[in-house]
Amino acid sequence: MKRKKNTRQKRKVLNQRYKTLIKQAWDNDTILRRFQNMELQLMQCASLSQLLITLLEDSKKQFDLDAVTLNLLDEDLEIRRLLTHDGTQIAETFPSLMFSSEKTILNQLFDATLTPKLGPFIVEQHSILFQNTVSPVESIALLPLIQDDCVIGSFNLGDKNSERFKSTAATDFLQHLSAVISTCIDMTILRDKVKNTGLMDTLTEINNRRFFDQRLPEEIARSQRTQKPLSCLFIDVDHFKQFNDNHGHAGGDLVLKQVAEMIREELRTTDVVSRYGGEEFVVLLVETEATNAMEVAERIRQRIQNNHTTFEDKTMQVTVSIGVADFQGRVDPTMPSDGLEQTLITAADHALYQAKKTGRNRVFSAA
Repeated sequence: MKRKKNTRQKRKVLNQRYKTLIKQAWDNDTILRRFQNMELQLMQCASLSQLLITLLEDSKKQFDLDAVTLNLLDEDLEIRRLLTHDGTQIAETFPSLMFSSEKTILNQLFDATLTPKLGPFIVEQHSILFQNTVSPVESIALLPLIQDDCVIGSFNLGDKNSERFKSTAATDFLQHLSAVISTCIDMTILRDKVKNTGLMDTLTEINNRRFFDQRLPEEIARSQRTQKPLSCLFIDVDHFKQFNDNHGHAGGDLVLKQVAEMIREELRTTDVVSRYGGEEFVVLLVETEATNAMEVAERIRQRIQNNHTTFEDKTMQVTVSIGVADFQGRVDPTMPSDGLEQTLITAADHALYQAKKTGRNRVFSAA
């Protein structure tokens, strides 16, 4: 009798183990299929923006996570420029996206093995990685994004279940996903660069007229939709012909390159700067009303005037004239959108004409 009881108990234990193994197998199969689906989605992304939506939004739903964030190394602001190139407002569109300007910050997250780190959420160490998350996080998985044996980012998963990510868990799936994400980021950045080549001025390496013509109606529509200000600057290099006459076209090209760079350095990544033609540049200052636009224009003017441009041991004094116009003062609800665009450009151009007419090297407002 006792032997039969022991046998039943053993069978019960074995059945329970069998059910547990079957459940684990099903769970692993489900996880594998989810990872495979995510991998396919990532590889089908045609742009960096699309990839970020898949990573930060779709993966959160697909893996039933409470928090997903991404930290990317962007030392020279290249990634941010690519994202804002098409008008994307990074903070609004991707609140869970962060950027690091130094490799040290990312390297501190991982050891020499460069493998995913799983374990409990530690406020002092990890709160900076989950700044804009709503749900509380108790356990985390940090996936290193690697290119050429260097960490270029961190894909961070968080869950309120403290048992979700354990340091003892196998990380094969996560390591594979990490490699796929790294490759896809590299590929989409390259695609975006190629796509933007036709919208860039090859001499100054800023946007060209074609790009500006595409962005202007988008920014006007955004301004009307959000009821936030928009301002335009027209910038002209004073007496540009003398640089070509006195120093040759190489000297003139140097002036244009330096002016373009100084303008860009005075702007935010959300602003738009383009070479409009010849020695003229145009700037769109998003969410900037007329008074602040005048301040930005004056900073640009002073920066260029105070710069010492040297070409073949000769110093060239470069100055610019700037016309400023704001969109809000020119809105006519009955006017078609292309009329609004032309109104803003014409106002800034007329202001530039007044700045040149009254002596050059000055800022003039259309108001």
